Amino acid sequence: MTVPELLVLIALMAYAVYRQSRRHELVGSTRFKMAFIYIGVGLLIGGLRLPVGLLGYAFFAASIALSVVVGLIRGRHTRISTDDGHVYAQGTIFTISLFIGMIVIKFTLGTTAYLLGNSSHGGFGEIIIMIGVMIAVQAEILWRRAQPLSPRQSATSASATHSSPTTSVPDNNQ
Repeated sequence: MTVPELLVLIALMAYAVYRQSRRHELVGSTRFKMAFIYIGVGLLIGGLRLPVGLLGYAFFAASIALSVVVGLIRGRHTRISTDDGHVYAQGTIFTISLFIGMIVIKFTLGTTAYLLGNSSHGGFGEIIIMIGVMIAVQAEILWRRAQPLSPRQSATSASATHSSPTTSVPDNNQ
């Protein structure tokens, strides 16, 4: 990893920590925006390189699994609140620590792969993409947790239920 790549990664991490520490409204239509930004940046700067050998695929699978698991845990432990008919989320010390820990583990995995001769690149783009995966999983969990708390969602569901005498199947894909 070059010095400029490391500086960009530090800047992205600092921005992510700052954003997590601030209260922000959960909006369903834009919940994946940050994930897409991270994944796009990761692809533009080097993206994913196919792993080499069984050990390479094991490291790659571990990296994806780590992103998904951390996203699930962070989604469950991020603080959610309601105010004026809106649902808000804010990271906690625990969720921010998980994020930083995930980055440290990803660096450790990449360094270990390099030292074992399984990787000839720094994996900078891959780290950014895996952060995007974690953010996407977390965003979906937060959105699902927010649904029962949203008065707007409840009002919409109630009006839809009362306006039609027919039985409707709930749409769980929102």
